[in-house]
Amino acid sequence: MPLLYSSIDALARLIVRLSRLVIIASGIVLTVVTTANVVARYMFASGGFSFAQELPMLIFPWFILSGIVLAAHMGGHMAVEWLYDKLRGNLRLGAFALAGGISIVSFLVLAYEALLVAEIASAESSPVLGIPNSVGYYALAIGALLVSLVTVAATLRVFQRGWEHRIELVAGEMPL
Repeated sequence: MPLLYSSIDALARLIVRLSRLVIIASGIVLTVVTTANVVARYMFASGGFSFAQELPMLIFPWFILSGIVLAAHMGGHMAVEWLYDKLRGNLRLGAFALAGGISIVSFLVLAYEALLVAEIASAESSPVLGIPNSVGYYALAIGALLVSLVTVAATLRVFQRGWEHRIELVAGEMPL
């Protein structure tokens, strides 16, 4: 069982690193494309780059969902801290397990439904880049699955190591 816990924890750490990388890379690309398009609007008679309208719509879901994965890793996707502070012992662990279980099941259902919608959306594509409209739905499906995995890891960590090993979201600015 300890091998299972450590494997799940290692997977969660990998997911968190990947999410941080996606946020940084997509944030840079979004900034560069948007800035370049604004500059191009004033410099070229064409009014900017035609792809610059579509590219952010394709990248933005990955940017947002990576942030949601990081928030889930730190328990920030379900703000029930006030309840945990009022409970002790097994009641606190029970509430934590219930919140984690609801989150895991909800995000797995969301991932499944997003895959169904992605199949439908794949029939259409963006006019300039020709990329299927399903990309955003696949981002949602992958992000929801990753949220479920990091929530499983966070829940198991608390049950294996104790309440003090829970990663807690601290209000305020948080570096990636």
